[in-house]
Amino acid sequence: MSRRTNSVAALLALCVVLQGAAAQTVTPSQAGGARQRFEYLWMEAENMRGLATDARNEPRIYASYVLHKRESAPGWGINGPGVSAEWSQGGESEWNSVAASPDEVKATIYRDVEIPRDGRYRVWVRYADWGGRDEEFAVRVRQGGSDASTRAEVFNRRYGTADRLDPRDEVVMYWGWAFAWEGSDAEPLRKGAARVSIDIERASSARRHVDCILITDDLSYVPEGRRKPPFAALRVLKEWGEKRTPLASLAPVERATSDAAPAVATVPPLWRRRPLAGRDFVVPWNISENFWELYGSAAPEQRPLYPFNAEPHDLFIEKYKGVKDVPIFSSKLVVPVVYINNLPKHLKEGSPFLKYLRETRAPFGFNINYGAASMSAPDAQAAWALLNGELREQFIGWVSGESIGHVYEDAAPNLTLTPDMTRARMLEGWRSAYDAALQRKWGALFQTQTGPMWDKLIPAQATSSTTYAHALTRWGVRLLGLETAAVQPNFALRVAFTRGAARQYDANFLYYHAPNFGDTATTFTHAQNFAGPAHFFHSRYGASMGPSLSWYRKCYFFYYMAGASAVYLEQGFDQFFKPAPGEHPFQLNPLGRITDEFVRFAERHPERGTPYTPVAFLLDPAHGFEMTDYPHWPFGVSQIERGDHALRELFGAAYYPAPETEGEPATADRQAFVNSIFGDLFDVLVASDDRRDAADAYRTIIVGGRVDFSQAWVEKLIDHVQKGGTLLVNAEQARWFPEQLLGVRGKGATAEAADARCLSKGETPADLSGQTFRYERVEPRGAEALLAAPTGDALVTVNRVGRGRVVYCAIPDLLGLDERLAPAAAHTLVHLLADAAPVRVRGDVQHLVNRNERGWVVTLINNRGVYKQQQGLAQVNREEAVDVTLDLRGRTVAGASEWTTDTQLGVEREGGGRVRLSVPPGGVRIVELITGK
Repeated sequence: MSRRTNSVAALLALCVVLQGAAAQTVTPSQAGGARQRFEYLWMEAENMRGLATDARNEPRIYASYVLHKRESAPGWGINGPGVSAEWSQGGESEWNSVAASPDEVKATIYRDVEIPRDGRYRVWVRYADWGGRDEEFAVRVRQGGSDASTRAEVFNRRYGTADRLDPRDEVVMYWGWAFAWEGSDAEPLRKGAARVSIDIERASSARRHVDCILITDDLSYVPEGRRKPPFAALRVLKEWGEKRTPLASLAPVERATSDAAPAVATVPPLWRRRPLAGRDFVVPWNISENFWELYGSAAPEQRPLYPFNAEPHDLFIEKYKGVKDVPIFSSKLVVPVVYINNLPKHLKEGSPFLKYLRETRAPFGFNINYGAASMSAPDAQAAWALLNGELREQFIGWVSGESIGHVYEDAAPNLTLTPDMTRARMLEGWRSAYDAALQRKWGALFQTQTGPMWDKLIPAQATSSTTYAHALTRWGVRLLGLETAAVQPNFALRVAFTRGAARQYDANFLYYHAPNFGDTATTFTHAQNFAGPAHFFHSRYGASMGPSLSWYRKCYFFYYMAGASAVYLEQGFDQFFKPAPGEHPFQLNPLGRITDEFVRFAERHPERGTPYTPVAFLLDPAHGFEMTDYPHWPFGVSQIERGDHALRELFGAAYYPAPETEGEPATADRQAFVNSIFGDLFDVLVASDDRRDAADAYRTIIVGGRVDFSQAWVEKLIDHVQKGGTLLVNAEQARWFPEQLLGVRGKGATAEAADARCLSKGETPADLSGQTFRYERVEPRGAEALLAAPTGDALVTVNRVGRGRVVYCAIPDLLGLDERLAPAAAHTLVHLLADAAPVRVRGDVQHLVNRNERGWVVTLINNRGVYKQQQGLAQVNREEAVDVTLDLRGRTVAGASEWTTDTQLGVEREGGGRVRLSVPPGGVRIVELITGK
């Protein structure tokens, strides 16, 4: 083993206490000899049916840090939110788990699945193993019969009856329990329908807490931690990502003119950022009330010259009174935000706040998190007149962190959703409820008719952000916020939803920055520092808590380059400190040093360009997709269906290796940031009839999940293809489209396979074997087969229509019988996405590409080398710098520079130009490639 490999293993082991960095399990299919493929039916317990629900039909939440009793917590509920006990050992698989009280004696949850083939299987369960206590539950499999009620029991095993781990295990000693896997062999299962259930039949001495179930015929496979088994489609993506085997591209030729044409010619008008209060970028900041008091009473030499917030205030004031060059706050990018509770005094004539706004013409906002205000009728109406008159162009809006306007308690009681409703009805119900609640909120404050004021609301949700992104902008939000906690996987995907919604509906987006990692946060202040022993099980804040400093820094640069019009700090008072022991000057703390670096960078490089995203995922307007919520059910009521699994798998492939890094021990640097093999080149659109023309801005459109298309949208997609675009649809979506567009005719029959072959000439054969999948048998009518089943049936076809093409996959939802992506679908996506980016990036880094007036700006993020769990300092492996090579696929590179270090880079002239550089562990490099004139 190399020294580098040894170091990586050692560091990962430090990142998780119970289940460290595991090598991938080698199955017989990987060990050489005859290739054998296995079935892996992975079931998330929180996606099963039968969970306890409340009066609003939402699943009950049984958090692990609350010791529930059956009386208050009947049946199985969703476990969440995850806290230190979970995250310290890697976290739950995907996001949630289920739990039941120790005194529960009768509860069942279940899921109907399809056993793909006859054979012997093993049933594995990941659950909380309590030291020296039992947590008994049973897992059953039923098969046969005409329906679920008549199926016979073919598997029945009790789990949690004995310790799986040493009661003196490190994690068990901390928390009293630790996640463990337990497996049991099943009698041969038969191909066909089956119901899998988790049953409680008697009380136990400890809480029951189940994460996931795996049923597999790979009897040599032993699961570890929250890692997924070796799904076949991930193997296909991994092999291509490592070898970069040339494939026939299905991406359309870029509609640009030439190197000599202006660079901006390739940026569709839809993508261009709208000015925000007359600016391209601002950093709204919660300003201390001390500043406004001093601004109205003290001479300039006796007070800080710029709006500020810092702890302790007196030390900041003493050091920076009358000083013109102040870290962070002397930047013109920093604009004031004040708390809604203080709105009455600040919007009153003669206030220092109004004086400042009139003197500087600065943009400003109000934070409304969990706050309220009241005014007399004359004052309220005067304030309303100011916001809608003199100050309207300066007022960026109401910053609403973690919530849509902080009116849920008012909106929810006026809306009851039922599981039998369509998601479209659910979404419309929420719109009506929020409309009314916001009107009541603002009407009560300003004592006049205000309407819901969507255009000035800045909803910055963390969970539910993907569910509501397009809905909110469609309802009128013009500055869409996004908060991303460090435990949430795949920030790039969340940006694709947010930026796509902003672009589709003529809005901007704001990044709401908070140093949170689950129930911990990185702070260097006395306020909100709950790191003491009383908060052992939950809410531990402090200098070594939360995500890494690398994560904190990467967030700034990533969101800025991804197109955010604003970055807003949730706290703002946490950037300075006076360290001890000993006497040290008042200074920027580590967070502040990062923020100051970023602000100065943004001032030096306002020409960041436009994020270049040629590929759009097209979803239903009421998709409800959100895999990291409490609960994660769409709109809180609609349970997870096959269409949701289809979206999860599609996005996992687009951002591969996200499905693998998500299973690693939980560190913010590995799950939140992902080195996608294709790059961050996606936006998400929805098929709502009021903004169909958004499709024209994208070269490739991939229809995702279940979409209820209107005829107008079908016609728009036909037009998109005829004008040169590429469209990918699958058999589940094909019913919406005419046969002439698809180029195939259905035979009215289905078949099954577990292998496929690519028919593209001159390509190195790819191994596309894997799990069993079902496909629609079709006859090509003008389309050419790209992939075929072993029988010769066409699985994927390409039909040329006008100047574009339609790629059709005969596998419904792109999924196998196990509801995981089929290898043939993964290979098709590689054909579609391998050459979609204008800049070719070689090196294991996350990258996104922007277009500016001079050429291309490439952001490179190294997500290796820094490993930090929730508590404790990060472990750094400085050997994990990454060497990166950039080129423009044969087009000329006239010059190159690196912006974070302000250095010029050499250009190798071979093949039009190539640039090489190294990205340090956990580091960011931003390279401008000048294309010449």
